[in-house]
Amino acid sequence: MALAAEEDIVRAICTDKWDGMRAAPSLFTGQNVSVSRLAIIPLSEHWEMFRNHLEKPPERRLERIGEISVGRLQRIGQDYKNSIDLTVEAKPEDWNPAHAQIPQRITRGLANQIVRTLKLHQQPR
Repeated sequence: MALAAEEDIVRAICTDKWDGMRAAPSLFTGQNVSVSRLAIIPLSEHWEMFRNHLEKPPERRLERIGEISVGRLQRIGQDYKNSIDLTVEAKPEDWNPAHAQIPQRITRGLANQIVRTLKLHQQPR
């Protein structure tokens, strides 16, 4: 099931994709990019869930969470020089009922555009 344009999605940004200032384009490159739906699980609960399932201490730690609306993601895809219709499909998992995927293949250039527009969340201390 494709998500509505109004829905907000998030992606974990771990130390392997974060240089201390910004997220690497590789955060969104490739096919079947995993994201999570804020409509199902609030941002405040994503921190612990992502830490428990995505961190591999000491070298891979959760640094930020990047947020974007499905509609914004789709506009970036349509406005890109090699226009692409991006969709986000619900793909719940046992550990994350809010899990979803972007099935289309995202190039590094397009990923650069997406990463630049992310709303970055820092863990509340």
